[in-house]
Amino acid sequence: MQVWYYTLMPWPFHYSDIPFPFPGQMFERSRAPELYRAYLDLFRTADDLGFDGLALAEHHYTKVGTAPSPNLMAAVLATHTHNAKIGLLGNCLPLHAHPVRLAEELAMIDVLSHGRLVAGFIRGGGREYHAYGVDIADGRAMFEEAWELIVRAWTEPEPFSWHSAHYNYDVVSILPRPVQQPHPPVVAAATTAESIEWAARHRAPLLMGFASTQQMVDGFAYYRRFAHDECGWDPTPGDMGIIGPTYVSTTDATARAEAEDHVLSHYHELRSLIAGGPLREFTARRLSPRSYAYRSQQSEDPRQPEAADYETLARHRYYIGGPDTVIQRIRERQAELGVGLFAAITPFGSMEPLQARSSVELFASEVLPGIR
Repeated sequence: MQVWYYTLMPWPFHYSDIPFPFPGQMFERSRAPELYRAYLDLFRTADDLGFDGLALAEHHYTKVGTAPSPNLMAAVLATHTHNAKIGLLGNCLPLHAHPVRLAEELAMIDVLSHGRLVAGFIRGGGREYHAYGVDIADGRAMFEEAWELIVRAWTEPEPFSWHSAHYNYDVVSILPRPVQQPHPPVVAAATTAESIEWAARHRAPLLMGFASTQQMVDGFAYYRRFAHDECGWDPTPGDMGIIGPTYVSTTDATARAEAEDHVLSHYHELRSLIAGGPLREFTARRLSPRSYAYRSQQSEDPRQPEAADYETLARHRYYIGGPDTVIQRIRERQAELGVGLFAAITPFGSMEPLQARSSVELFASEVLPGIR
């Protein structure tokens, strides 16, 4: 199993007091450089301790993540780390007005990192469209067109023109060219039927996270079935991965005492961004009647809140405990889902990087040997 270190780079200070969108007056400018240095230190630590990948993602206007341009941070990682892959999970393609510019930036990261880039492409959630004023009804078409354009920009040896519904270029001929051939690996993080089908058609590995166990069981089953029946290929464990908020301490009791408040703050913030406030309409408009029709009756409707006590979350969505418990939980998910990659998110919610460091170190020394 491949194991990646992943952080959204949350803003942990006064977490419960900060609404969406994050008001500028609540941003403590003096603490930002310290926070960014702490996240860079976590990435370097994970690289030194043997994680297979380092991952981050794009989010806007929210305390959940302070990396509106994950590509900038990836460029820093390319020159401050040496071994692990650099996974962008991912860039929200419809938010990038010029996919050609994104193709160029990602090629630069691949060059700077000596071919360690893994490019994750996502359609993005309601908060991202709300932040940039992009019509979410156009999101899927923009996502699909941008994906195709970026891959062609990486691989086409001669200048070419591109004219589609959303992007028009008389000439495309980027440089630098990516180090990896034919192009950097492209992965998809997806939960809807439409996006799962797109990943299967393009033989792109599928990542799932922030979902219950049953939702992921249904999602990967649909991915395998669609790939086999409609696309003529069979995904292997290396084509599937899960993302899970993770915290390891010396014992289960200690881990709960140290992480419970952060688990609850993280979960409730994500639920409010999906189902509440100004994002409710955006969330509804991004779904079609068949987006979750593949899910079984045992899988709750993702548009409705579920019971969120700590025990339920720790059993189905989070990986919290002593080393043996976390190993057992990851092995159980690996067996249930047939996946070959686990991306451990630390820190999350209101947890500060300094606290997360001990978890990362304990995960590397005690958990990694037990799940590889």
